[in-house]
Amino acid sequence: MQSQEIQQALEKLKASSADIEAAALVSQEGFIIASVLSDNLDEDRVAALTAAFQGLAERCGEELGKGKPRQFFLQADLGYIVVMEVSQDACLTVLSSRFGKPGMLLLDMRKSIEQVRALL
Repeated sequence: MQSQEIQQALEKLKASSADIEAAALVSQEGFIIASVLSDNLDEDRVAALTAAFQGLAERCGEELGKGKPRQFFLQADLGYIVVMEVSQDACLTVLSSRFGKPGMLLLDMRKSIEQVRALL
């Protein structure tokens, strides 16, 4: 794994839109691999909540007969939380302001994921 290049890919993703507030590459076990977070966010909390969110999404997919989730999207009052699968072992979590355009956010994330996959 090339951690410096992964970090740069996340920084590029965050810089791609003023609405992206944070980006984190999180292992399936709930540990940060790399992140670009604002000062008010704790890496460990983001990783743990991503893992919990992923576990719930997997359970929903299984229970409802839709299989393993590839991405999940939460629209909240103050913004978006999007989690996308990067590999069997990692996912990308992005936090965006409520002014973000969901389609552009997903497009930017997919581009970033392609870069990160090549580095894992």
